[in-house]
Amino acid sequence: MDTNEITETTTFKVNGESLTLSLPPTFRLVDILREILSFTGTKIACEAGRCGACSVIMNGKLVNSCLVMAYQLENAEILTIESLAEKNLHPIQEAFLQAGALQCGYCTPGMVMALKSLLDENEHPSRAEVQTALSGNLCRCTGYEGILRAVALLTNKRDEYMYTIAEINQMNRQEFIEKIGWVFEHSPWIANKTWNYRPFPSLNTLYQLMVQAVMEAPIGDQLDLIRAHPDLGGKLKMTSSSSKEQKGAGLNQLSEQEYMQFAALNKTYSEKFGFPFILAVKGHTKDSVYQSMKERVNHTKEEEFQTALTEIFSISKFRLEEIVKLETEGQGA
Repeated sequence: MDTNEITETTTFKVNGESLTLSLPPTFRLVDILREILSFTGTKIACEAGRCGACSVIMNGKLVNSCLVMAYQLENAEILTIESLAEKNLHPIQEAFLQAGALQCGYCTPGMVMALKSLLDENEHPSRAEVQTALSGNLCRCTGYEGILRAVALLTNKRDEYMYTIAEINQMNRQEFIEKIGWVFEHSPWIANKTWNYRPFPSLNTLYQLMVQAVMEAPIGDQLDLIRAHPDLGGKLKMTSSSSKEQKGAGLNQLSEQEYMQFAALNKTYSEKFGFPFILAVKGHTKDSVYQSMKERVNHTKEEEFQTALTEIFSISKFRLEEIVKLETEGQGA
């Protein structure tokens, strides 16, 4: 902010706190939030009101804060992403984690605020209404499917956001990769190859063909797939789908001693094999995860390579079952 500019005193609220600031009339709300108030959860991207990264709620309505000027703030009430959670995550944020609705995370604050604005007015929106509400929020990573699954969790409309085999068979290649490919961690090439074998008569056939695509791939691609997964119990960056799965096993609640034990064993494992320890943790506890790692660290590299792939196949099957609707008993996995 140029200190030589003419300023006006403006009183408004941010996240429930009343503020009186001297501001140039055309100073943008996004800059006020980030530079003056340090609410950096509100992001800057296009700076033209086209991407939604800077979305906040102003007087009950969603706005692009890069287009709101200081002179418009008198007596306004602003809510930013920081207003949603103090000690615990907001239900929308929890749903994003559970559904794998974020990747790089840059657009996520704006997405969350857009959904809060929608759900404050309509607790049970249709899929079409959600898509309309998010039409001003751009995401380059997720393909939006995880975001729609998050809304399904929030609104108890999971079936509406699942796909039948018939719907999957009608997807073009890009749609298939975006909507189905995420079940294999950061490896869209698997869905790309599997799409060539449409139509799929059942969920089980779809799953087996994706497994086949991996098994027929060069060793280097298989190793890249294994290395795309996060370390269990570690602090490495992981996708939100993996975060959800590890949380279910209690790996987000390790004591300091448990963390040190996991970290030491994980270091031994990684140094021996050259890739992270992978386990389909559904149904496991942190104790059983640790015991499995303790046993598998004694495998040969060849044995553990195949074990890691087998675990990846189990993870992908669990994920497919969460998004593919079974219409008849004949379509069982």
